[in-house]
Amino acid sequence: MGISKKGKRTITCHQKQYVWWVKEDEEDFGTVWLNIVSSDKMLVLSYQVGEEALFVVSKGRLFQGKETSGVWEYYYYPFQQAPPSVITPRFVQELIFWAVDGKEARKISRDYPMHAGFLYRLVLYDDELSYDNFKEGFDIGIFSSYSKAEETKKYYLEQVEGFRDYHCSGRIIKKRVLGNRSSNKVYTVYGWNENENSDEIDIIESDCFAEEAMAEQEMKIMKEQYNRTEWALSEYQINQCKWNEGFVRV
Repeated sequence: MGISKKGKRTITCHQKQYVWWVKEDEEDFGTVWLNIVSSDKMLVLSYQVGEEALFVVSKGRLFQGKETSGVWEYYYYPFQQAPPSVITPRFVQELIFWAVDGKEARKISRDYPMHAGFLYRLVLYDDELSYDNFKEGFDIGIFSSYSKAEETKKYYLEQVEGFRDYHCSGRIIKKRVLGNRSSNKVYTVYGWNENENSDEIDIIESDCFAEEAMAEQEMKIMKEQYNRTEWALSEYQINQCKWNEGFVRV
């Protein structure tokens, strides 16, 4: 059976046709996914669109020249450039070339199983002080549910000094957890560059890890993969705010 092309686009790489489309998954917190399927359905890829997306999922029976079982396998995002927030045909082509002709893709170890649920990171922004690719952000914390993150966002924007007084906005980022979580702590790796104003730009971040040692290992991998000048490993207490006060401009 062929592949339905309704609402999808096609691209030809190495004389083989692929179908690709970008779609929001309403059952997955509105996560946006890029999907790529070869005409023979042997290569099937999914990529979660967004600046925090650092993995590609292989769902087919062929990957980098080798036959696979068809079981979903997670691989680290393979490119040096920051993950795109807008999908272009060129990015689709690069992803196909990597999945077909690439070598030594780094698989996310199954020793770090995906946690059954998700966590939700809340970041607030002072929009009036943001410019170009820099955003004046406040790392509020990581929460056990979307509703807790949303309630905290509403509280800060409506009642906390600074956030309520200026044009501020918020973003809730859905985060997967790697490892078997046995405590209320998780760890996340961040990398960034600094511009001429010493502001943080080109920020990338990892998934959440249940153990600090796992995050430290992830930092080593990310340092090899991404060209960033600054790195940090952050510890979070779930449902505890890291930014506990308001702010004033000076």
